[in-house]
Amino acid sequence: MHDTLLIAWTSVDSEAVARRLANGLVTTRLAACVQIDGNVESVYRWEGAVQSAREWRLMVKFAATRSAELLAYIEAQHPYDVPEWVVVRADQVAPKYLKWALGDGE
Repeated sequence: MHDTLLIAWTSVDSEAVARRLANGLVTTRLAACVQIDGNVESVYRWEGAVQSAREWRLMVKFAATRSAELLAYIEAQHPYDVPEWVVVRADQVAPKYLKWALGDGE
């Protein structure tokens, strides 16, 4: 069965939480790779007011067949009441990278 590579984003409020989520996703083989972008500024509306916060963004690369498991993991492990979870399909991926990523990053 041919699988598809998906890429998702979420953000958290500390580097420690970002590292914990990234390590957990890769250790459990839900994701092949998680990249952490540090110290991004988010501006958003929450509870009727415009707010801003420094966050760490995670870019998660994973097989589409793991999508439901990965979402469940994020919902259980993410510290936010409403975690960001935006997923896109990687339409063009280098064949060697795709093979690596879909083989659980080995």
